[in-house]
Amino acid sequence: MPDRGKKARELREPWIIRTYAGFGDARQANERFLANLKQGQRGLSIAFDLPTQNGYDPDAPVARGEVGEAGVSICHWNDMERLFEGIPLQSINTSMTINATAPFILALYLVVAEKHGVPWTELRGTTQNDLLKEFVARGTSIFHPELSFRLSTGLIRFTVERVPNWNPINCCGYHYMESGAGPAEEIGYAFGNALLILDAIRPKLDPAAFEQTVRRISFFINSGIELVPEICKIRAYFKLWRELCSSEYGVDNVAFRAGCQVRSLTLTEPQPEVNIIRIAYEALPVVISADARVNALQLPGFREALAIPDQSEQTLSLRTQQVLMHETGLAAYGDIFEGSKVIEQLTAETAARAREIAIRLRAAGYSRAISIVSGELTRQLAERYRKVESGEIVQIGVNAFTGEIGLTPPSKDNADHAADALKEKERIESIIKWRAARDQTAVAKAREALERAAASNNDSDRRLVEATIELARAGGTVGEWTDSLVRVSRGRYTPPILETGVSVGTLKVPVAPRKIRIALGKAGLDGHINAIKLLAHACMQAGMEVVLAGFKQTPEQMVATALEEDVDVLAISSLAGAHMSIARETLALLKNRGASDVSLVMGGIIPQADRKALLELGVKAVFTPKDSDLGEIVGRIIAIAGRQK
Repeated sequence: MPDRGKKARELREPWIIRTYAGFGDARQANERFLANLKQGQRGLSIAFDLPTQNGYDPDAPVARGEVGEAGVSICHWNDMERLFEGIPLQSINTSMTINATAPFILALYLVVAEKHGVPWTELRGTTQNDLLKEFVARGTSIFHPELSFRLSTGLIRFTVERVPNWNPINCCGYHYMESGAGPAEEIGYAFGNALLILDAIRPKLDPAAFEQTVRRISFFINSGIELVPEICKIRAYFKLWRELCSSEYGVDNVAFRAGCQVRSLTLTEPQPEVNIIRIAYEALPVVISADARVNALQLPGFREALAIPDQSEQTLSLRTQQVLMHETGLAAYGDIFEGSKVIEQLTAETAARAREIAIRLRAAGYSRAISIVSGELTRQLAERYRKVESGEIVQIGVNAFTGEIGLTPPSKDNADHAADALKEKERIESIIKWRAARDQTAVAKAREALERAAASNNDSDRRLVEATIELARAGGTVGEWTDSLVRVSRGRYTPPILETGVSVGTLKVPVAPRKIRIALGKAGLDGHINAIKLLAHACMQAGMEVVLAGFKQTPEQMVATALEEDVDVLAISSLAGAHMSIARETLALLKNRGASDVSLVMGGIIPQADRKALLELGVKAVFTPKDSDLGEIVGRIIAIAGRQK
C-alpha cells in the first residue's frame, strides 16, 4: 500500500499543526508527543501541570491531587531532558504555555540544549510569558505586578539578544474572548498589553535591538463560531498590528505572527458530539484568508467540558486540521475576501474600535490596565450569559434542540484514581531524590545570586534571567526558583476574584427567603474564575451574604474561612481533576471541627461517575458545565441552606 500520509506531508503546509498536550511525568508526556508527531503533528504545544505553572514542586502540600493532572510536571533540567528524548531541539518548533514561571522553564530548555550541543541560535518556539491576562482571566500569576513585569520584560530582552529565533512573548487575546470579550475587545486588550511591554523596553535598547524586539512580538488568538465577525477579527488583527508598529514605533512591514486555539467557551457538556462540528467551523476563520492566516493552529478535544482530552481526541483534532489543510484546497487560492464590501467594512470597524481600546490601556499603565480589563470582562461575561439565557445567542443542546445524542462520556474508575495517586507519589519521591543528589553548594550560591538580582533596584532585568539560567544549570527546581523570588519580593500575589463597583446588570435568580451566608472560592491551583464571578453576582442579587474566599486555596484555608465567617454553605470550584481529594479533605476538616452543619457544594469539570461519588461522600450538590442555568443553581443552593436549619 502506498504511504499516503507521507504524500500528505510532502504537500505545502501553510500553517503549523499542533495539539496542546502534556500529562503525568516527563516520560508519559514524551510518549504522547512522539505519538502525535507520528500522526502528522508538526510542532509541540506543551501543557504544564498547575503546580509547575504556579511555581510549586510536586511535594508542596498545595500541589496535592494536581501533580501531572492538567499537564506535565516539570521541575528541573533532567525532567526537561526526558520530556524531549528522541525529539531534536534544533528542528522542532516548541510552544510553551507558561507565564509566571516562564523564565525558569525556558532556562531549563536552554540548559538541555547546551547539554546536547544545540546552539541557542538554532532554537525555535515560543514562551507565552503574558502576565496581564493571567491577572485578569487565567489566574496563574505568582508575583506582584511590578516583579511580574520585570520578569516578563527581562525575558524578552534576553531572548531577543541571545535566542534570536525564539518568540519571547505571546500576547494573548485568546483568554479575553474565553472570559466574555467581543472581537474588538480581544484585539484591543492584546495590543494594549503589547504596547505597554514595548513602551517599557524601548528606553533600554538601541534602535536596532528595539526594532528586532518589535518584530519578535507574537500573539495567541482565539477563533469563535460566528464566522463573518471572526473572519473580520483575524483580518483586523493583521491590519492593525502593522499600522500600530509603523505609527507608534516607526517600524514598517512588521509581520503579524500568531498561533491560535479555537474557542473553548462554546464547547458544551450537553451533546458533546456537536463540539466536533463547532471546532471545525471555528478553525476556518484563522486559515481561510490567504492574507490573514495564523502561523500555527491547535484544536481542543471535543469533550473538553467533560475531561482532559485523551489520545483519541487529540488524534481527532489533528485529523480535523489535516482535512482542512489537505482536502479543502483553501491554500491553493489567493485572498478570497479582497474587495468584499461586507468584510472590509466590518474589518475596518473592528480595527478602529480595537485601536481605541489598546491606546486607552496604554495610557492607563500596566497596574491600572489590570483593574480596567478585569472589570470589563466581568460585565462582558455576564452579558454573554444573559444572551444565552434569553436565547439571543443560540447554543445547540443548551437552549435549543436539547437532549443527549448518546456519546458515552469518559470517566475515571477507582483504578484510575489509584494510578493518579501512585503517579503523584512517584513524582514526590523523584524530586526528593533529585534534591539530595545535587551539588547543594552550587544550588545555594545560584539562589543567592537570583535573590540579589531580584532585590536590586537598578536595571537588573537581564541579570534576573541570567541568574535564573545559572540556577537551572545547578539543578535548581521550579519551586526553589519561585520561593527565592517570593522571599525577596512582597510574597505571593492573589488578585481579587471580583472588582468592586462592577455592575453586571440584572440576573434572573430567585430571592432567598432568609439571610444565607455563602463562602465562594477555588480550591487547588487552577485560576479560571469566570464561573465563580457569575455565581457570586447571582448569589448577591438573590439576597445572600457572599464571602469571597479567594482562589488557589487549600481545603484547610477554605474551611477556616467558612468557620470564621459562620457561613451556611461552602461552595468550591475545581477544574483540574483534584475534586475527589479536595472533597474528602474538606469534609473531614468540617467534621473534625464540629462544622458538619456547613453544606459543601462543588462545581467544575467533573465527570459523571465522580459526580455520583462526590454525592456519596457527603457533598450536597455538584454543578458541572451542563448546569448552565444560574437561577436553578442559586435555587438549589437556597434549598440546601434551608434544609440545614
